[in-house]
Amino acid sequence: MIFTGISKTFSLENEDQYNTIGAFWDELMKVYELSNLRGLGYNWTADTIEYVIGLKDGIIDGANCTVELPDEGWIDCKGKTADLQEIYRKIYEDGSLKYEIETFTEDGNCEILYIRS
Repeated sequence: MIFTGISKTFSLENEDQYNTIGAFWDELMKVYELSNLRGLGYNWTADTIEYVIGLKDGIIDGANCTVELPDEGWIDCKGKTADLQEIYRKIYEDGSLKYEIETFTEDGNCEILYIRS
């Protein structure tokens, strides 16, 4: 699977990535509908995460990153966007991730697909 989108690096300090990545989503939702977007987190360090937002179908304008992802082995987790931090706490209880793909809906739901390191 190929994931193409706009990439930025975010700080993990004080779990601020929830706010800064959220602002990144808000920026792109001004141009694209939420239901058309998906986000990819990968390449974690002790202090940062690389995060890419792309379209579910097609190539987003301004794309600056392409990541080749596995086709199989993804674990699926669904929940409420308002509970995102708690969802991730539970996911990380079993170890770090190699990739995560997030999608969100206008009615407040989210889906996270992930692969462990």
